[in-house]
Amino acid sequence: MHRIILNFKNIMMFLKKIFMASLGTGLAGLILSACITKYEATGLDKIEGILVVEGIITDDETTIRLSQSSSMTDGFSFANDLNNARVFVECDDGSVFPAEATTGYRGGKYTMKTGKLNLDRKYRLKMEIDEDEYCSDFLFPIVTPEIDSVFWTKTGIGQPVNIYVASHSPDNQVLYYRWSYQEDSDFFTPIELSPYPSHCWITESNKDILLASTEKMVSGRVTEHLTTIWPSDKKLSSKYRMDVKQNAISKKAYHYFNNIKKNSEQSGSIFAPIPSELRGNIICTNDPGRRIIGYMDVSLTVKKRLQILRNDNAYEPPVSYCAILSVDELIKQYGYIPYDWILYYTPPPDPLWPIPATYVRKDCVDCTLEGGLINKPPDWDE
Repeated sequence: MHRIILNFKNIMMFLKKIFMASLGTGLAGLILSACITKYEATGLDKIEGILVVEGIITDDETTIRLSQSSSMTDGFSFANDLNNARVFVECDDGSVFPAEATTGYRGGKYTMKTGKLNLDRKYRLKMEIDEDEYCSDFLFPIVTPEIDSVFWTKTGIGQPVNIYVASHSPDNQVLYYRWSYQEDSDFFTPIELSPYPSHCWITESNKDILLASTEKMVSGRVTEHLTTIWPSDKKLSSKYRMDVKQNAISKKAYHYFNNIKKNSEQSGSIFAPIPSELRGNIICTNDPGRRIIGYMDVSLTVKKRLQILRNDNAYEPPVSYCAILSVDELIKQYGYIPYDWILYYTPPPDPLWPIPATYVRKDCVDCTLEGGLINKPPDWDE
């Protein structure tokens, strides 16, 4: 999870409500969200050390992210990446798949090469953190139907681009779905000026919980809205691609995450009480009463890619504020940098002194100031 900044006064009010509501059940929920949110709470000291587990056990490669709430510091609390865990996927036949950890920026990531899962065996997640052991339930893998399509729509000029995923399960064998996606795109600055980078890439992932159920649908078909992009967004200016992952999930997992999603939408909070019957399926084996946030399913993953190019008419260039101007030093203080130089000659013994003749805004020539990275994603085709 991303770093979460919490408002001290509001936290103190809200946590009081949570622990009063959960008295006797020992359960107060956290929402799996990357949003920066303010909310009401109390009992702040009791949110320290809550483990948050994100991911799903799947075929080929399983990725798990771990974070943990920290104590208060100067009125703020943070969810920190947890990088010191030993993480495994275990099979009920005794096979073990150890994880490789990724530290540094966006750490707390553990990846296991699980290979092809045996549909006749059960799997679970196991974690060792300091002196504590955590395990999820042993579960059979769920077979996920293929994605029918990932497509986008735009109703007219000035209208947003909406992206959807469509799928179906023959004979309604699968009733519950969860999706995730990663967006990769590139863009160029309006003006090129050496040595500043003019070509950058953006990589983002979904922050919302994306779920659907076909339990009450006769056809078993489902179409889910994934995201909206405004036509002037630079993500559409050159090449945009979305890689969508689809997983069939269990009924318990669906209700667990759907409850979290509803609480988030209603309260705008990462803290929300979860009914005791909707506890996650991960426990601390040496301290079963400890609060842990997350539900670990076992599901085969299917993938599909969407690509939008500039000439697909999804993009509408915004009015550019970038211009090369001849201005004095005062303008330079407001974000402009020298664009071209002239040589100003003064009588000897003074040398030739270069002075700027024109200026340009730095964010018009440096794509990293627009949130871009100079390293392109893997398997990116120009």
